Amino acid sequence: MLISKNAKNKTNVRQISLLILLVLICVGGYFAYFYFDNQLTQQEDKNNATTRDLAEKSIAIRIEAKKKEPVYITLPGADKIRAIVDDYTRPDSIWAIVNKSHSIPTTYIPKSIEIPDVSINTAKSSAEMSVRTDISGSIEKMFAAAKKDGYSLMIGSGYRSAALQKIYFDSLAASVGQAAANQAIAYPGQSEHQTGLAIDISDISRNCYLDNCFAATDYGQWLVNNSYKYGFILRYPAGKESITEYQYESWHFRYVGVDLATALYQSGLTLDEAWSYLQKAQATLKSNGAI
Repeated sequence: MLISKNAKNKTNVRQISLLILLVLICVGGYFAYFYFDNQLTQQEDKNNATTRDLAEKSIAIRIEAKKKEPVYITLPGADKIRAIVDDYTRPDSIWAIVNKSHSIPTTYIPKSIEIPDVSINTAKSSAEMSVRTDISGSIEKMFAAAKKDGYSLMIGSGYRSAALQKIYFDSLAASVGQAAANQAIAYPGQSEHQTGLAIDISDISRNCYLDNCFAATDYGQWLVNNSYKYGFILRYPAGKESITEYQYESWHFRYVGVDLATALYQSGLTLDEAWSYLQKAQATLKSNGAI
């Protein structure tokens, strides 16, 4: 049977149209595949980025939590206390130890000092009657409590620069020799007075002024039994001379904060004996990233 030319043309057109359609479908499918594949890839990247962000945030949270994790110190015979977050080797730390084995720079000066609103030795300079500003209130509270109990106290000496410390040391050394002088007076850079955290205390009548008979007075006894409540410790107690390397001084008190002062009072340890416990706590604080 003969097929007309017109019919053949129609067939060809249909075939071409189908071919074009198939090509379009293939091309469309190709682009659709890559479009959706790209969308899936982008979504996977977003998911991965979100996962990374969550992981990083989780790590950051754990790091911050570790930094804030409390570190505790338990001295023998004392209640557990929380370690302050600080570098105790710095001269401005209230837990700094200053002695013959732990010197501070002779150039060190506390950031801020002031004369507390208490009785003072007016024969001394205003600088020597000053203490670190941040402990002034504690001294005022302690002296007020003592006065309420009938004991009027005064500051005999407070902050001393390294230069003034040298004058005191050289003066005594000239009469008794350096070795003997160093049992009673610290070399410059080895005195707690330079930190502004130490005070020599007397009663206002100066009975047993800077003398160990002060310990037998009611004033001296009140301080021994109550100073820790305000953050102070008797720094050079009797019977501990071989440890502190200084002679007994019943008048010399040092601020370390209420918690540590209470723990030292309960344990009977000196700051020197507690130093290893403080170092261990500081090492943990450093390991945790807190300091």
